[in-house]
Amino acid sequence: MNYNWQQLDWGTFTFSLKEIEDMLYVFVEKAGHLKGLLKAMPQASQEEALIEIMVSEAIKTSEIENEYLSREDVTSSIRHNLGLFEPNKEVKDVRAK
Repeated sequence: MNYNWQQLDWGTFTFSLKEIEDMLYVFVEKAGHLKGLLKAMPQASQEEALIEIMVSEAIKTSEIENEYLSREDVTSSIRHNLGLFEPNKEVKDVRAK
C-alpha cells in the first residue's frame, strides 16, 4: 500500500459522489443517532464519552505510524490538554504529556 503522496494522481485527487453517496447517507444517519444518544446523557457522561472517543481515535491514528501508546497515558494527556486534571496520575510515556 502506498501513502497518498505516493499515488500517481497525487495533487489531482478526484472521486465520484455517486459511488459513495449511499455510504455517506448511512454515516450521517448513524452520526445523528449517536448525537441524539449523547445529548440524552448527563453532562458528565457526555464528557467522558467524548474523551473515550478522542482516546480511541488517537490510539488508532498512532498505530498507523506503528506507534503503540498506553491508553492510560493518552487519556491523561487529553484530560490535561482539556484542563480536566487528574492530579495523582503519573504519566509513563513522555509523548503523552
